[in-house]
Order: sequence, then structure tokens, then C-alpha cells
Amino acid sequence: MMVQSNMLPVADVLSQDELRKKLYQTFKDRGILDTLKTQLRNQLIHELMHPVLSGELQPRSISVEGSSLLIGASNSLVADHLQRCGYEYSLSVFFPESGLAKEKVFTMQDLLQLIKISPTSSLYKSLVSGSDKDNQKAIKSVT
Repeated sequence: MMVQSNMLPVADVLSQDELRKKLYQTFKDRGILDTLKTQLRNQLIHELMHPVLSGELQPRSISVEGSSLLIGASNSLVADHLQRCGYEYSLSVFFPESGLAKEKVFTMQDLLQLIKISPTSSLYKSLVSGSDKDNQKAIKSVT
């Protein structure tokens, strides 16, 4: 009669499917899955924006200064929209994916100045001063 001391009892051994489910749940509980998903999305976006096939295709050259301003302004608009609508989870995913730091988000005044809307205009005043109140009224009227 052979006794194998190195082997676990059969009852303690998980099937492949059970092990996979247990690992998945552990990774999900620890936030590892969300981190991996964010990293994969970032890599996919990077690859789509900068396709280089065997060194033959070179990325388009765009004015770095102009494009970073446009991207920053666009990302700030999206972040502002997500925040105003209360989409906190989407916002938490958007910040790392876009590379936008919370302290670098353009204010409404910055964006209006960027598109050359005069601070003395009624449009400027309504967007800056009443934006929260107007948004709440608009949300209530839609629902």
C-alpha cells in the first residue's frame, strides 16, 4: 500500500472550472479586474491612434501644442458632462483612460474663453452662473 504524502485529499482539489471561478471572484473583489480592463482599453486606444505596421506606416504628425489643447478641452467637456449627470463610475474610468488629471480639467470659463465667447455676453453669463440650476431644471423636464 503506497501513501502519497505530497498529494492533497481529493475533496480539497478544485476542478479547473471551480479554480477559474474562484480566481475571477478574487481578482474582482480586489479590483484587479478593473485595473486590467483599464490597462487593456488604454493599450487598445493607443494602438488604434498610433498604428505602426512593421515600421512601414508612420504616425501622422499633428501639432502637439494645438492637439493637446483640443484634446484637453474635449476631455474636459466630457468630464464635466459625466460629473453633472452623476455618472461617477464612468467618470472614474474616464480619468485614467483619457490621461486627464482631475486638477487639470478646464473650467467652464476656460472653455468659453477658448472658443472666444465674450464674458459680457448673455450666453457666457448663463452658462457660467446658472449652469447647475439650468441643468437641474433640464434634467427634471426630461424625466
